[in-house]
Amino acid sequence: MKGGEKMRMRLKKYNQQKIHLIIKRLKNTQVEFLECKPSRGFSHCVKIAVLIDAKVEEVFSLVSNINNHRLFWPEYEFKSEDDGKLKKGLVYYTREKGTEKWIKYRIVDFKENYFYSGGMQEEDTFLKKLRYEHCFIPVDNMTLGVEGVCYTLRYGFLGRILNLFIAERIIKKRLLRAHLKLKEVAEKRKASG
Repeated sequence: MKGGEKMRMRLKKYNQQKIHLIIKRLKNTQVEFLECKPSRGFSHCVKIAVLIDAKVEEVFSLVSNINNHRLFWPEYEFKSEDDGKLKKGLVYYTREKGTEKWIKYRIVDFKENYFYSGGMQEEDTFLKKLRYEHCFIPVDNMTLGVEGVCYTLRYGFLGRILNLFIAERIIKKRLLRAHLKLKEVAEKRKASG
Protein backbone atom coordinates (compact mmCIF):
# COMPACT_ATOMS: atom_id res chain seq x y z
CA MET A 1 0.00 0.00 0.00
CA LYS A 2 1.46 3.37 -1.01
CA GLY A 3 1.79 6.35 1.36
CA GLY A 4 -1.15 8.35 -0.08
CA GLU A 5 -3.37 5.29 0.08
CA LYS A 6 -2.38 4.63 3.70
CA MET A 7 -3.22 8.23 4.60
CA ARG A 8 -6.67 8.00 2.99
CA MET A 9 -7.31 4.75 4.89
CA ARG A 10 -6.16 6.37 8.12
CA LEU A 11 -8.33 9.45 7.70
CA LYS A 12 -11.28 7.34 6.48
CA LYS A 13 -11.59 6.16 10.07
CA TYR A 14 -12.70 9.72 10.80
CA ASN A 15 -15.55 10.40 8.40
CA GLN A 16 -17.39 13.73 8.66
CA GLN A 17 -20.21 12.31 10.78
CA LYS A 18 -17.80 10.74 13.27
CA ILE A 19 -15.72 13.94 13.39
CA HIS A 20 -18.87 16.01 14.00
CA LEU A 21 -19.93 13.78 16.92
CA ILE A 22 -16.45 13.89 18.49
CA ILE A 23 -16.29 17.71 18.10
CA LYS A 24 -19.75 18.13 19.63
CA ARG A 25 -18.68 16.17 22.72
CA LEU A 26 -15.26 17.86 22.92
CA LYS A 27 -16.79 21.36 23.04
CA ASN A 28 -17.95 20.42 26.54
CA THR A 29 -15.07 18.25 27.73
CA GLN A 30 -11.91 19.47 25.85
CA VAL A 31 -10.44 15.95 25.89
CA GLU A 32 -12.12 12.58 25.56
CA PHE A 33 -11.04 8.96 25.51
CA LEU A 34 -12.48 7.17 22.49
CA GLU A 35 -13.37 3.53 21.97
CA CYS A 36 -10.31 1.66 20.83
CA LYS A 37 -9.52 -1.85 19.64
CA PRO A 38 -5.92 -3.04 19.70
CA SER A 39 -4.23 -3.56 16.35
CA ARG A 40 -3.28 -7.07 15.36
CA GLY A 41 -0.46 -8.35 17.55
CA PHE A 42 -1.23 -6.03 20.48
CA SER A 43 -3.34 -6.76 23.55
CA HIS A 44 -4.38 -3.27 24.73
CA CYS A 45 -5.32 0.07 23.24
CA VAL A 46 -5.99 3.61 24.48
CA LYS A 47 -7.24 6.40 22.20
CA ILE A 48 -7.64 10.06 23.07
CA ALA A 49 -9.07 13.06 21.21
CA VAL A 50 -8.48 16.75 21.89
CA LEU A 51 -9.88 19.85 20.19
CA ILE A 52 -7.27 22.60 19.86
CA ASP A 53 -8.19 26.17 18.95
CA ALA A 54 -5.32 26.55 16.47
CA LYS A 55 -4.80 25.60 12.83
CA VAL A 56 -3.37 22.19 11.98
CA GLU A 57 -0.14 23.72 10.65
CA GLU A 58 0.40 25.58 13.95
CA VAL A 59 -0.20 22.47 16.05
CA PHE A 60 1.88 20.24 13.80
CA SER A 61 4.80 22.68 13.90
CA LEU A 62 4.91 22.08 17.68
CA VAL A 63 4.92 18.29 17.51
CA SER A 64 7.03 17.89 14.38
CA ASN A 65 10.31 17.98 16.29
CA ILE A 66 10.99 15.31 18.89
CA ASN A 67 12.90 17.88 20.97
CA ASN A 68 9.63 19.76 21.58
CA HIS A 69 7.97 16.68 23.07
CA ARG A 70 9.44 17.48 26.47
CA LEU A 71 6.93 20.38 26.55
CA PHE A 72 4.08 17.86 26.59
CA TRP A 73 5.79 14.99 28.37
CA PRO A 74 7.75 16.79 31.14
CA GLU A 75 8.38 13.55 33.04
CA TYR A 76 10.44 12.26 30.09
CA GLU A 77 13.71 13.12 28.38
CA PHE A 78 14.13 12.85 24.60
CA LYS A 79 17.10 12.66 22.24
CA SER A 80 17.48 11.75 18.59
CA GLU A 81 20.19 10.59 16.23
CA ASP A 82 19.95 13.82 14.22
CA ASP A 83 18.16 17.20 14.48
CA GLY A 84 14.97 15.58 15.83
CA LYS A 85 12.74 16.72 12.96
CA LEU A 86 10.04 14.08 12.50
CA LYS A 87 10.24 12.07 9.32
CA LYS A 88 9.78 8.46 8.37
CA GLY A 89 12.70 6.46 9.73
CA LEU A 90 13.73 8.93 12.45
CA VAL A 91 15.18 7.09 15.42
CA TYR A 92 14.81 8.72 18.81
CA TYR A 93 15.22 7.71 22.42
CA THR A 94 13.22 8.49 25.50
CA ARG A 95 13.44 7.71 29.18
CA GLU A 96 11.58 8.66 32.28
CA LYS A 97 13.53 11.28 34.23
CA GLY A 98 15.60 9.68 36.96
CA THR A 99 16.02 6.36 35.13
CA GLU A 100 19.16 5.19 33.37
CA LYS A 101 17.87 3.21 30.39
CA TRP A 102 16.95 4.96 27.15
CA ILE A 103 14.25 3.23 25.07
CA LYS A 104 14.62 3.33 21.30
CA TYR A 105 11.68 4.40 19.09
CA ARG A 106 11.35 4.78 15.33
CA ILE A 107 8.94 6.91 13.29
CA VAL A 108 7.36 4.38 10.92
CA ASP A 109 5.01 6.69 9.02
CA PHE A 110 4.79 10.44 8.58
CA LYS A 111 2.77 12.94 6.55
CA GLU A 112 3.37 16.66 7.20
CA ASN A 113 0.36 18.31 8.92
CA TYR A 114 -1.65 15.06 8.93
CA PHE A 115 -0.13 12.30 11.04
CA TYR A 116 2.85 10.46 12.33
CA SER A 117 3.20 7.06 13.89
CA GLY A 118 5.99 5.32 15.67
CA GLY A 119 6.88 2.29 17.64
CA MET A 120 9.08 1.10 20.42
CA GLN A 121 12.06 -0.81 19.05
CA GLU A 122 12.99 -2.68 22.22
CA GLU A 123 11.24 -3.86 25.36
CA ASP A 124 11.30 -1.82 28.51
CA THR A 125 10.68 -2.88 32.09
CA PHE A 126 6.93 -3.40 31.65
CA LEU A 127 6.14 -2.96 27.96
CA LYS A 128 6.83 -5.77 25.53
CA LYS A 129 5.82 -3.60 22.57
CA LEU A 130 4.10 -0.29 21.87
CA ARG A 131 2.95 1.53 18.76
CA TYR A 132 1.24 4.91 18.50
CA GLU A 133 -0.47 6.91 15.79
CA HIS A 134 -1.25 10.61 16.04
CA CYS A 135 -3.68 12.14 13.49
CA PHE A 136 -4.38 15.86 13.03
CA ILE A 137 -7.70 16.75 11.42
CA PRO A 138 -8.56 20.35 10.40
CA VAL A 139 -12.00 21.44 11.63
CA ASP A 140 -13.21 25.08 11.27
CA ASN A 141 -9.73 26.64 11.74
CA MET A 142 -9.15 24.35 14.70
CA THR A 143 -7.40 20.99 15.03
CA LEU A 144 -8.86 17.71 16.16
CA GLY A 145 -5.94 15.67 17.45
CA VAL A 146 -6.53 11.94 17.85
CA GLU A 147 -3.85 9.64 19.23
CA GLY A 148 -4.12 5.89 19.57
CA VAL A 149 -1.62 3.83 21.54
CA CYS A 150 -1.54 0.04 21.16
CA TYR A 151 0.63 -1.93 23.54
CA THR A 152 1.34 -5.31 25.08
CA LEU A 153 2.77 -5.72 28.55
CA ARG A 154 5.40 -8.26 29.44
CA TYR A 155 4.71 -11.09 31.89
CA GLY A 156 1.84 -12.78 29.97
CA PHE A 157 -1.28 -13.29 32.10
CA LEU A 158 0.24 -11.27 34.95
CA GLY A 159 0.74 -8.43 32.45
CA ARG A 160 -2.97 -8.47 31.63
CA ILE A 161 -3.79 -8.17 35.34
CA LEU A 162 -1.24 -5.36 35.72
CA ASN A 163 -2.96 -3.57 32.84
CA LEU A 164 -6.35 -3.80 34.54
CA PHE A 165 -5.11 -2.40 37.83
CA ILE A 166 -2.23 -0.09 36.95
CA ALA A 167 -0.87 0.24 33.40
CA GLU A 168 -3.96 1.45 31.53
CA ARG A 169 -4.67 4.02 34.22
CA ILE A 170 -1.07 5.33 34.06
CA ILE A 171 -1.08 5.48 30.25
CA LYS A 172 -4.44 7.31 30.21
CA LYS A 173 -3.27 9.78 32.86
CA ARG A 174 -0.07 10.58 30.94
CA LEU A 175 -1.87 10.86 27.59
CA LEU A 176 -4.46 13.16 29.14
CA ARG A 177 -1.80 15.40 30.67
CA ALA A 178 0.23 15.50 27.42
CA HIS A 179 -2.74 16.37 25.24
CA LEU A 180 -4.00 19.07 27.60
CA LYS A 181 -0.47 20.53 27.60
CA LEU A 182 -0.31 20.41 23.78
CA LYS A 183 -3.66 22.23 23.66
CA GLU A 184 -2.45 24.84 26.16
CA VAL A 185 0.88 25.49 24.38
CA ALA A 186 -0.68 25.64 20.88
CA GLU A 187 -3.47 27.98 21.97
CA LYS A 188 -1.05 30.27 23.87
CA ARG A 189 1.23 30.40 20.84
CA LYS A 190 -1.74 31.29 18.61
CA ALA A 191 -2.89 34.02 21.01
CA SER A 192 0.56 35.61 21.22
CA GLY A 193 1.29 35.25 17.47
